[in-house]
Amino acid sequence: MPFCGHQWTPQTLASHVPRGSRGPAGPDLGGLGREPSAPTRGASLLTEQGATKWADVDTSAITHNTNLIKQLVGPKTAVMAVVKANGYGHGAVPAARAALKGGATWLGVSSVPEGIELRKAGIPEPILNLGYTPVAALSAAVAAKLSLTVYDREGLGLVKTAATDIGVHVKLDSGMHRLGAAPDEAVRLAMEVDADPDLRLEGFWTHFADADGDAAFTKEQLRIFLDARAALVRGGATNFLSHTANSPGLLRFPEARLDLVRAGLLIYGVRPERHWDDLPTLRPALTWQTIVTHVMTVPAGASVGYGRRFRAPAPARVATIALGYGDGLHRRASEGGEAIVRGMAVPLAGTISMDQAALDVTNVRDVAPGDVVTVIGQDGEATLTAYDLAEASGTISYEVLCAISARVARRYT
Repeated sequence: MPFCGHQWTPQTLASHVPRGSRGPAGPDLGGLGREPSAPTRGASLLTEQGATKWADVDTSAITHNTNLIKQLVGPKTAVMAVVKANGYGHGAVPAARAALKGGATWLGVSSVPEGIELRKAGIPEPILNLGYTPVAALSAAVAAKLSLTVYDREGLGLVKTAATDIGVHVKLDSGMHRLGAAPDEAVRLAMEVDADPDLRLEGFWTHFADADGDAAFTKEQLRIFLDARAALVRGGATNFLSHTANSPGLLRFPEARLDLVRAGLLIYGVRPERHWDDLPTLRPALTWQTIVTHVMTVPAGASVGYGRRFRAPAPARVATIALGYGDGLHRRASEGGEAIVRGMAVPLAGTISMDQAALDVTNVRDVAPGDVVTVIGQDGEATLTAYDLAEASGTISYEVLCAISARVARRYT
């Protein structure tokens, strides 16, 4: 299991188990002569290196989830794994490799530097920059053989100045009103790309604004796109990829799968909506953990943390953990957030600060410094998901995952 350039063995693990670490429901293992459980292993590896927080990423889950999507959409539809924003916090390069292993044939990023990162890692598969390409980044994008999105005259003029082979995906605005050309203009842009001897019309696409909510609006977006595509084909354009469906779109609108789907959140094992049950064997790929750094008893009426938002109604045991908003744990989760320690979900106690937070562990026996704390993941019978943290934070699971900062070491299995 690689971390910080080292290869770890069970012997290494057994000699570095912090006090109080244990399996999900069993006795204290002590770390002597046994293969530790997953929560113990995380602490033993990372505290030796000085880290007190980490995210374990199961790349086999990303491979599995991508394969599920590929099976769902069928052999005639390609899968683009969207690995922008550092692979939704999972790590762009490991996520990309795992998704390609699972059947993805395209990768999606939001900027030229994100695409270059994948190329520097030796990934040769097609990569589309879904976002804006600035003038200063064009030569690097061309050198990296990235496919580029065009949605206005300025963008078309820019790629023409390169006077070299570039794969272009023209984006149509069907109702998102963010990036994209109006339907008639999108067709004209695509025709000009197709006619240019240096450019290749590789794709024609749009993005759904509310595929996990407003079905009628999504269907109207699809109609607008298909009408424009039909006009493009009548104009003589051929051999380009049509794509509209993001994660919620590919699940809820089979008719929108077309030539390619852009799967983001789903490949990481998180459904767009908590109550959806599509792809029942989908596996969350990320577990986010930290450790207890201090435990104290506070008297009745005493407060904990900035602003004194937590007041102990009776004598309480409070555990400090090495995770705060500087690591991506939203301060807004202070009121309703939870974490798992020793197999029990417990509430946060007081305001989350930059580097630390506190838990009310009054009802959990024998909590001690070094115990593993799970913020996203499972420990024994208790599970907390990205949805749980998102609800406590007043946001969405996408933001929770993307917000996990670089201070949180990633480990890959």
